[in-house]
Amino acid sequence: MLLKAKHKKNISFFFKSLLISLQNFLKQFKPKKYKAYNKYIIVSAVYNVEKYLDDFFKSIINQKLDFKSNIHLICVDDGSTDNSANIIKKYQKKYPKNIIYLYKENGGQASARNLGLKYLKENDLNILWVTFTDPDDFLDRDYFYEVDSFLKKQNNIAMVATNIIFYREKRKILYKDTHALNFKFKRQKSVYDNIKLNEN
Repeated sequence: MLLKAKHKKNISFFFKSLLISLQNFLKQFKPKKYKAYNKYIIVSAVYNVEKYLDDFFKSIINQKLDFKSNIHLICVDDGSTDNSANIIKKYQKKYPKNIIYLYKENGGQASARNLGLKYLKENDLNILWVTFTDPDDFLDRDYFYEVDSFLKKQNNIAMVATNIIFYREKRKILYKDTHALNFKFKRQKSVYDNIKLNEN
């Protein structure tokens, strides 16, 4: 079918207009981001986990709690020999105010985490809540939102622990709640006095 140039222009305008209308319509379904009561920082020891890093970053960036305003990430590269550093730097470039990249020679997870904590202390980031999420993990979208909502109601909390679900590669069962301490999470939320932690 042949159309005169004038009609082609009109059709092009019609589809462009339709696309803009559709994009504006879909914006109302975009998940709402929430402002936090607290700010959070993740210290992550990274070693040769390139195949997991995109999922790791996406699970943090797409949190229900607004990532740019409330969540920071210190990635300590513990001497990776794969593409981990480049993947971290790609996300750091996109979110320079939220993601910090540090490199050290391989020395193990504890030394990498300690370097992250040292950086946090020396640079006075003034963030009260620190968590250690491994880079081969991913977080539920509501993770920080739920923790933040809980902390907002409880003003005398020193530590928060949450349940872990293991996802296994190359198995028919994708995930199973098999963490050794999962019995502690049978009740939805529990608050213990810190002097009784060894009893609970």
